[in-house]
Amino acid sequence: MKTKGKPWSFRAKFLLSTIIATLVLPTIAAVIFFRGELSSTKEFIFNDSVTFAENIAQSIYVPLVFDDLVTATEEIEGITKNPQINSICIWIQNEEDKKNGKALELFCSTRKESTEPAPDSFSPSEIWLDSVLRIIRPIRSDGEGKLIGWVVLDRSLSHLVYKKEKLKQVALTSWIFIIIAILFVIVWYQNSLTRPLKELTRVAEKISSEKNYNLRAKKMSMDEFGKLTDLFNDMLDSINETNKQLLIAHQEMEERVEDRTKELTLTNEKLLSEIKERERATHELIETRDRLGKQEKLASVGLVSSNIAHELRNPMAAIRNSTYFLRLKNNGDSKTSHYLEVIDRELSRSDDVIQRLLEITKGETLRRQPTDLRELAREAMTYSNITGNVHLVLSFEPQFFKVNLDRILFRQVLCNLFLNAIQAMPEGGKIALVASKLDNGQVLISVSDQGIGINQKDIKKVFDPLFTKKKGGVGLGLSLCRELVTRHGGTITAKSEENQGATIEILLPEENPSKEQPTPVKNSAELTSI
Repeated sequence: MKTKGKPWSFRAKFLLSTIIATLVLPTIAAVIFFRGELSSTKEFIFNDSVTFAENIAQSIYVPLVFDDLVTATEEIEGITKNPQINSICIWIQNEEDKKNGKALELFCSTRKESTEPAPDSFSPSEIWLDSVLRIIRPIRSDGEGKLIGWVVLDRSLSHLVYKKEKLKQVALTSWIFIIIAILFVIVWYQNSLTRPLKELTRVAEKISSEKNYNLRAKKMSMDEFGKLTDLFNDMLDSINETNKQLLIAHQEMEERVEDRTKELTLTNEKLLSEIKERERATHELIETRDRLGKQEKLASVGLVSSNIAHELRNPMAAIRNSTYFLRLKNNGDSKTSHYLEVIDRELSRSDDVIQRLLEITKGETLRRQPTDLRELAREAMTYSNITGNVHLVLSFEPQFFKVNLDRILFRQVLCNLFLNAIQAMPEGGKIALVASKLDNGQVLISVSDQGIGINQKDIKKVFDPLFTKKKGGVGLGLSLCRELVTRHGGTITAKSEENQGATIEILLPEENPSKEQPTPVKNSAELTSI
């Protein structure tokens, strides 16, 4: 795409047009005049030379007829005294020579040597050479007009050359003088013409760039440009006054807009505050409703759980008495003694769990003690892995450390987690427990399985009471785990991808084993849900 060049300024256009009008046109006229002068001079020289040659051809006839060489020579020498005539040559040819085919011969000449062309080339002509004009004319008899010879006259062109050089000098001198005079006039004229325009342009550009309407153009003359400058300054006065009025109106408008904006902002803030307050109240109502619903469920479950725990102790006491009676009647059978000890141990463990759960239900604090988590995990796995088709893999970092826990309750947490993992792997598999002590003193415990996993839409619900996806499940296992972990001051979360297993992460806070931290007491109905 072609782009236009920078436009010419008025000054450049004025200078160019003035130069063309005052230099080029007179120069063309001078060239035409000089050519006319040279042409007229050449015509004069031509006519004068032809006249000389024809006169010689008439006057030289008699000496040629009488073969008078002396007279002929004197006559042509007299003519060559004219400084413009360089030389004259007379060539003759008689009838006998013409019949014999001989060439013309030189009869007389004012030159010592002749370099004339061959006789056959003679014809009436005018030849312009570098420095001479050569005129060739025939010599004929008066009566018969018979050709006797030829006159060759060389006329000098020094006058023409001189005049040409003189004209060149005059033209060059005149042209230089004219240029100087014209340039002086142009400079003076363009200054008087363009200075006011430049001043107006300068002020206009400065006003456009600086937006300062207090600037005024200087008056350079009292002519039309001076009047234009006055009109320009008057226009600036009018624009400046209008601009001041616009600024005042603009400032008033901005103040009104600012006041209105503040009012709208305050109103908007009030509306947002009311909306947030309503949202918060709505959220609290929803949470209260959900909490009341859960508490109603937990109250019912807690009541049933308390009755179950109370009713379980009577048969457990009967089983323990029966175990004691069977041990007395045992006749030393080691296998029977072993199973009786297992029954008695499990009854004691179940009684301890029920007793501890009932205690925290009544608001008692946890019985924390430094616990070997590795040993506690193996013990929980022993109680949970009834079928024996699942194996536990332990990993600790650092290798050996103890955690301040309520041993019985946290063992129940691990039992519930292992039992869920075992039920998720009916064909058996591996359960991985990874425990690590973080730099901030917290303990991170993760339990992973290779089961069917948890659906992503159920991840946030698995710790809710009575929520279960298992056939015949009650939905209290993970709820119990969250309750017990929360009592330890920790958090529990679930991660899973469907058909790729699940991972439960427990984060326990940093604790001082020598000091037991207080545990918040919750609603008894909520605690008895475990």
